[in-house]
Amino acid sequence: MKLHRLVLKNYRGVAHREIEFPDHGVVVVSGANEVGKSSMIEALDLLLESKDRSTKKEVKQVKPTNADVGSEVTAEISTGRYRFVYRKRFHKKCETQLTVLEPRREQRSGDEAHDRVQAMLAETVDTELWHAQRVLQSAATAAVDLSRCDALTRALDVAAGDTAALSGTEPVLVERIDAEYGRYFTPTGRATGEWAAAIAALRDAEEAVQRCAEAVAEVDDRVHRHAALTAELADLSPLQQAATLRQTTAQAAADNIAQLIEQVKEAELIAAAAAARSAASHAAHAERLRLRTETDTRAAAVAAMEAEAREAAEAQASARDVTVAADALVEQANQLAAAAEQRAEGARRIVDELARRGEVETLTTRLAKIDAAQRDHDLICAELSTIALTDNLFQQIGRAAGTVERVEGQLALVSATVEFVAATDIELVMGDQRVTLPAGQRWSTTTGGATEVEVPGILTARFTPGATALDIQTEYAAARQNLAAALAAAQVTDVIAAQRIDQQRRELLSGRDQLKATLAALCGDDQVEQLRSRLAELQTTAYTGEIAIDAATARVELEEAAAARVKASADLETHRKVAAAAAAKLSEISMTATLSTDKLITQRAELAAVADRLTQQRAAVTDEALEATATKDLQAAQTAAARVAELSELLAAAAPDAVAAELADAVKTAEALQTRHCEITYTLHEIGVELAIFGTEGRKGKLDAAEATREHARSEYNRVGSRARAVRVLRTVMARHRDTTRLRYVEPFRTELQRLGRPVFGPTFEVDIDADLCILNRTLDGCTVPHESLSGGAKEQLGILARLAGAALVAKEDTVPILIDDALGFTDPERLVKMAEVLDTLGERGQVIVLTCTPARYDGVKGAQRIELCA
Repeated sequence: MKLHRLVLKNYRGVAHREIEFPDHGVVVVSGANEVGKSSMIEALDLLLESKDRSTKKEVKQVKPTNADVGSEVTAEISTGRYRFVYRKRFHKKCETQLTVLEPRREQRSGDEAHDRVQAMLAETVDTELWHAQRVLQSAATAAVDLSRCDALTRALDVAAGDTAALSGTEPVLVERIDAEYGRYFTPTGRATGEWAAAIAALRDAEEAVQRCAEAVAEVDDRVHRHAALTAELADLSPLQQAATLRQTTAQAAADNIAQLIEQVKEAELIAAAAAARSAASHAAHAERLRLRTETDTRAAAVAAMEAEAREAAEAQASARDVTVAADALVEQANQLAAAAEQRAEGARRIVDELARRGEVETLTTRLAKIDAAQRDHDLICAELSTIALTDNLFQQIGRAAGTVERVEGQLALVSATVEFVAATDIELVMGDQRVTLPAGQRWSTTTGGATEVEVPGILTARFTPGATALDIQTEYAAARQNLAAALAAAQVTDVIAAQRIDQQRRELLSGRDQLKATLAALCGDDQVEQLRSRLAELQTTAYTGEIAIDAATARVELEEAAAARVKASADLETHRKVAAAAAAKLSEISMTATLSTDKLITQRAELAAVADRLTQQRAAVTDEALEATATKDLQAAQTAAARVAELSELLAAAAPDAVAAELADAVKTAEALQTRHCEITYTLHEIGVELAIFGTEGRKGKLDAAEATREHARSEYNRVGSRARAVRVLRTVMARHRDTTRLRYVEPFRTELQRLGRPVFGPTFEVDIDADLCILNRTLDGCTVPHESLSGGAKEQLGILARLAGAALVAKEDTVPILIDDALGFTDPERLVKMAEVLDTLGERGQVIVLTCTPARYDGVKGAQRIELCA
């Protein structure tokens, strides 16, 4: 298939475009973005695949938005033994026209023309190859799928040395197997259709049998439960009588235990009261002893604290004297530091003022130079603005003058010279020129064009030059006209004036550039306005005092003052630290003295309080009486405790826990037997009601019917399942053989792809190809990288090389144009050159059409024909 010509009219934003393509080689069609390059591929697809009345979205989108007209696409194509011109108009006044030029001429229109083109393409073009041999912007890095291209398959059969003759029905057989497989399985292998219905029917029948069997088993379970519960109810009566007798005996023993417990509690209350009295009297006696001991201890502590308070007062007086002396030294050092700070500040102001005056002088000089350079620059710019001559105009004038001179020389070579010799006095008229010739005089003229010479009242002579002279004369007039136009545009009178003004302009440009450099050097990184603002700021902060020293002396004075200020600050800081330490020590000693005094006062008060409390208690009860009461109460408590122990032993011998456990167990057993009797009675009643209801449902008959349905479903499941499994086995075997056949294609395709890729990637370039002819990974210098992990540029290059390999392998009659839409945008310059060399070699076999907005990308394609599109 070859594309000879493509015409677009009113297609998207393209009003009219016609492109003719050569039969072989690379064609680079270039143009700006949105000029309609990709639309050419889209238009060709719509022409070949969509009817003129189609309402598909793809067809609606190409209608121009600025005019109510129909989009037209015309293409001249040759494929196989056919060559035809095919045209369609969409959207408005829809029309389809076909003119077959070869092998015999015929014309058709409408759907008949569409069907005829579809038939010719189906007969001669591998449409899968036609769509695969495209590199589009939207999928430039996607892997190309060539596995379904019949033309490439046939070529690979030949390349692989497959000599088996094909019957031509293999695809049909595979399709029939796939269709039969589709009756039973989905593409993912799940059951569908008859097979899924048979599986579902068997599953439903088995579930129904299971439900009916469960219902029959439920009846049997109720009958068995009724018999078992009736027997259990008969066994409960003697057990209930024995449990009642056991509960009565346990209750009597529990009542005896309760009486003993009451006696023990009464004795425990008496013993507790006696123990409380004994504890109170013992505590009072112990408190009396504690007060006597505490009085003696506090008297000794008050004597020791009085001595400590005296020592703290003496230390506080000494620390106060030290603090006063340290504060005096701090005040003296503070005055010296203030004087040093004042001296340093004055020296700093003098140094700053001297620096400001130096900067003012520097800025003033610098701004004066900048202003002078700017004035000269503005004068040159103003003078340049009055010159209309530019480099382009001067070159045009030079070219036009050279053309005039060249054509004038040619005209002189072909012009005729006419000479007049007067036999008597005559007057000649040639155009606006009058020549008077006395007798015997000669006059001659050169004629490059049609010339008419008149002798008034006598004759008129016409001289007409040949065609060559006329052409040169026309060219000469056009050249002079171009020269005059260029001189007028440049506002000069002649070429010499143009040369003089151009020399003057160049001198002005040179001067302007020098001034620009001077201004840049003077300004540096600063803006002029910033420099002026800085100067104004410096001038407004002038120092008003008199300065009698120079900058060096001022800096020395500043350094000495700064050193004196540092020393005074250090001395002040040292005295402050000493004063702070003395104050801290005074505070610490003062706090210690205060605490000692407070402790002494507190201990004296506590000693007085303890002595007063001891005196009051002795006045109420003497020490001897308090001791006798404590001994008496202790003996009473011991007697009450002995009575409690005696009664507790009697209670323990009666085993109260065992009696209580026996009673609880007897009560629990009796209650459990009564509860079970009630439950069995209620359950027997419910089971009787359920059996009466089950007898009316016919569950056994339903089970028999469900089992018959299951047997029928299992028979159908086995019948359909054997067919489904057979077609699955057949499809698996065919797929295995088809994959085995495809594996034979891999090596020829891989060999051709590596042959084309090694000039691009290097001699170590290798690829791995799967059975679908897709690139799995790439190897360079022994390093293997999966295709998906490659860069965008490498993927794009491999995609183009795969398509070129397919184009190189297919038979000549099966070739289709390779369309590359603005690809290789991710490719570096070195590989661009190598890819161009590969495109050059493939262009010899067929058409390679490249659409790009960057034509320089394909400069390396030496034999390419270039077509530039305009908006």
